[in-house]
Amino acid sequence: MPDSPLRILVIEDDAASRAALAQCLREEQFVVFAAADGVAGLEIALREPLDLVVLDLMLPKLDGIHLLEKLRQRSAVPVIVVSAKRGEHDRIEALDLGADDYLTKPFTVRELLARIRAVLRRTERESSTSITVGDIAIDLDAKAASRHGVRIPLTPMEFEVLVFLARRRGKLVPRDQVQKLIHPDEDRDVSNVVDVLMLRLRKKLGRDLITTRRGQGFIIDA
Repeated sequence: MPDSPLRILVIEDDAASRAALAQCLREEQFVVFAAADGVAGLEIALREPLDLVVLDLMLPKLDGIHLLEKLRQRSAVPVIVVSAKRGEHDRIEALDLGADDYLTKPFTVRELLARIRAVLRRTERESSTSITVGDIAIDLDAKAASRHGVRIPLTPMEFEVLVFLARRRGKLVPRDQVQKLIHPDEDRDVSNVVDVLMLRLRKKLGRDLITTRRGQGFIIDA
């Protein structure tokens, strides 16, 4: 696992199952968020910069399928569906809507952890030591970015935001997720801070690398 703890959201309406999953994941050194219904789960998923979501399908207020559909309109965060539904139709529907894996209940924690590791490997969260976007090379070990071998001076926060966007290359990252990354404990609107940071990044990296979609968020298409 990387040095910084991975952030996982568990959306499960059964209190005992939710508590057990959260505890087991915390023992694996994950930072765990938990929600008991679909509305609360979607709110957290869109607010927090997460690395993965564990999603039950049969949820109150907003079922897992509709939650997944809404989530995929705004986020590319990996999702593992866990459900008692064993039908092929349910599995196909979830995967077609953008789930990264589907695990039927009951399951062991060891199996869930194995699925989490596999999904994170596929999204290059575990094993990648470098990312290339356009003509920018990002060295995750050295925490540095360069262009044609020339280092680009970035502050720690600028580097963190660049990596956050680069890992989601080709996917729209909502503005509020970037804002939460910059100020995780700040509830008030600090969108002006996001704008200033993006302006600095564009000056250093080139104006075309990060695209702003007004009212939605940011995307790296390179």
